[in-house]
Amino acid sequence: MLISPVLGILYISYSPKLLKRDVTDFLKRNPTDSIIKEAENLKIAKDSIKVIDSLIHEAEELANDTIINKSKGLKFDLSQTDNKGYFGEGEKLFFNWLIIAFVLAFLFSLPFKVYFRRKRKKKKIPLFIESYCRKSILYSPLIIAAIIAIPFLIQNANLIDQLFFSEVFKEEFRKEMFLKYWSIFLLSSLLTVAFVYTWQKHNMQLKYLQHIYTPIELRKRIFKFRRGKVKYRLVFSSFLTTLLPLSIVVAYILMSVTSLSELNLYEPTQGEYKVIFGEYAKMFSDVDLYEFVKNTNPHYINVVDTILMFFGIGAGIFVTIIYLIFFVSWTNSDVINPVKELLRNMQKTTGGQLENYSLVRTNDELGELSENYNVMTSKLHEYVSHIDKMNAELEQKVKERTAEIQAQKEEIEAQRDEVESQRDEIERQRDYVIEQRDLIILQKKAITDSIEYAGNIQSAILPPSDYLKSTLKEHFIFFKPRDIVSGDFYWAHQIKSSKGNKSIIVAADSTGHGVPGAFMSMLGVTLLNEIIVKKGITNPSHILDNLKDNVVNSLHQTNEIGKSKDGIDIAVCKIDYQNLKLEYAGAYNPVYILRTINNKSEQEKQKQFYEKKGYIVEMYNEKVLIELKADKNPIGISNKARNPYTLNELDLKKGDILYMFSDGYADQFGGTRRLKFLYSRFKDLLQRNSDQSMEMQKDELNKAFNTWKGHNRQVDDILVMGIKIN
Repeated sequence: MLISPVLGILYISYSPKLLKRDVTDFLKRNPTDSIIKEAENLKIAKDSIKVIDSLIHEAEELANDTIINKSKGLKFDLSQTDNKGYFGEGEKLFFNWLIIAFVLAFLFSLPFKVYFRRKRKKKKIPLFIESYCRKSILYSPLIIAAIIAIPFLIQNANLIDQLFFSEVFKEEFRKEMFLKYWSIFLLSSLLTVAFVYTWQKHNMQLKYLQHIYTPIELRKRIFKFRRGKVKYRLVFSSFLTTLLPLSIVVAYILMSVTSLSELNLYEPTQGEYKVIFGEYAKMFSDVDLYEFVKNTNPHYINVVDTILMFFGIGAGIFVTIIYLIFFVSWTNSDVINPVKELLRNMQKTTGGQLENYSLVRTNDELGELSENYNVMTSKLHEYVSHIDKMNAELEQKVKERTAEIQAQKEEIEAQRDEVESQRDEIERQRDYVIEQRDLIILQKKAITDSIEYAGNIQSAILPPSDYLKSTLKEHFIFFKPRDIVSGDFYWAHQIKSSKGNKSIIVAADSTGHGVPGAFMSMLGVTLLNEIIVKKGITNPSHILDNLKDNVVNSLHQTNEIGKSKDGIDIAVCKIDYQNLKLEYAGAYNPVYILRTINNKSEQEKQKQFYEKKGYIVEMYNEKVLIELKADKNPIGISNKARNPYTLNELDLKKGDILYMFSDGYADQFGGTRRLKFLYSRFKDLLQRNSDQSMEMQKDELNKAFNTWKGHNRQVDDILVMGIKIN
């Protein structure tokens, strides 16, 4: 409906050029007419452009008259030219593909036809057809539009090839005519595909969807793709309804425009200037007007083209009205019908009918509104049902309670005297409870004072700060018991000799915390003094071997079920400051050495060297963290074989920092998701703060711990020791 008027107008608009070309071809093939020969001779003889033009014009008119008058029955078939089949073959190709597209669309829609026919007749629907319809109904508008777009795409590709790539057109005016035809065809293609897509989407949402899916399924959105928006649909509708009439008017105006140079008015007369320029011709001289016409080649619309233009615009407006009636009707229905349905259900709900649900037909704000209304209706129905049930139960209970109260009235009156007699007894019991409360408060205070005193005793057996400064030099100790007393403890001893001073440092974590852990820590400190100070055993692995035997013997531990299996996780380090040597042995408690290395290649060498020894090495920007692993063998009774503890030896460098710790810091729960701090965060925290002073490192550990813990309870005792090697 859009193409046919355009094609007719194009043929009529370019008919003079086509006729002129065919007459010329005919005369060249039949040069017998004396008038035509005379015109050709005059073309050669005259050197004036104006004379040549006028003679050619007269010759062509005479030739046309001669052909019309003398050659009866001779007709010029516009299709019998060198360009035979431009429109015919292209349209044939297009209609062939259009038939194929209709067949494909029919095959795609055939299962739906079977489905609806069998459902209308209440017959059983095959499972594969039902599955096909359920899976493809949501995508049917897009699929149908894509199928219909195939012939348009092929025809547009064919037109583009003929216009811009293949040398089909030998005359410029034919190429120009074909280009205008292609412009209208391209616009028609877009509008047709949009029309089909909108039509199918309208039918799918308002007609077909509720027959494919059950009302229960349509209480919520079944669309799998992302939600759209109503405003985009309205913008799309407004764009098309505005684009269509404007494009048609512009297209017909462009087809009606004729170049002034085609009149061969190289030197128009005064009257012709007035026709061309109207009243504006008086404002300029003939020379200026001639130069303007010659240089700018202006365009005009002649009488015939004006008639064709108005005819074409009228035909386009007629098609536009049909198009807009359908398109606007579908767009309004897609928006208004779901809203009306939702309003009707709301009115019914307001009237007391609670089980009214809207079908979620669209995947936009309207669908979301219907879905939320269904959720609200469902919850409201549940609430009302629950309230009705509660009211029925309450009414029954009121009846039962009324009977009970009536029965109890006499009993209460009989018990009133007894209650009054019991009041005095209750007052006496109240006084007794108050006395017991005060006694519990006193006992709690006594117990707390005892534990605090025990904490003072435990603090007294730990190495004093002055002794640690002289023994460990630059260091920090972050010690944070969970309760007043702690199961974690630290210990240090300095070995003085002529070869240089050496220090033994211990970081330990006893089983449990609070008072039980404190007893174990005091036992551990006592045994360490016995083993190291009195017996003079300074080898870390031998210290642990002796400590294990003493703990087992002191606690009389056996492997019997139900007997005590308390123990100590411990790390023992021996530092030779003069020779920069470290000896380490551990039971479940590893130690870290953090070393600063600026050279990347040196970092890699250090990593490979220590990994060969079985150590764990992690690299940071300019730092290397070496982890010395502990033996999985506790200080205490265990089911494992009795093997001696491993002695690890490591060469130290000035500036190295040795970290000893218990598991309390890494096991603390906290953060936004209440997770453990873990050793990975602990290592990262140590290396980030390692460039600061030891006291600042301690403060940063405390801040990070409090931030992570937040309002959570501290889960265990915490001990972290840092020693810088100078």
